[in-house]
Amino acid sequence: MISKGVEEFLDYIREAEQLYRISVANEQEASDATQDILHSIELEEHDYHGSARLARKLKEVRQARRAAKDLMAQALPVVEWAEANRQTIKALERLLGEVRKAEKNTENRIYTPKTTALDGKWRGNAG
Repeated sequence: MISKGVEEFLDYIREAEQLYRISVANEQEASDATQDILHSIELEEHDYHGSARLARKLKEVRQARRAAKDLMAQALPVVEWAEANRQTIKALERLLGEVRKAEKNTENRIYTPKTTALDGKWRGNAG
């Protein structure tokens, strides 16, 4: 199907934009968690095991933040391209609709004979 390639490209753009938005939210959540842990260390009393637990949690949260930032950096060029080419994406969406319509029309078509040649009554040039 011709429409498959256009559809996959548009899906790729939408997925990159969605991954970017999710990564932004994840990075913010990890940054907020970092602040919570740091404020707990700063303002609360913790025994040795509690401090160690917070240090492990801080490492985990910072790694999650780094993963989110890395994904944001990878998706950002695609997101920026999509924003700069919104009209092109709209045109591709219209193109996809037109191609799908053409595919659907050719899928279930029925041929209607225009002559009686198939009935055995056609004489051609004889006569």
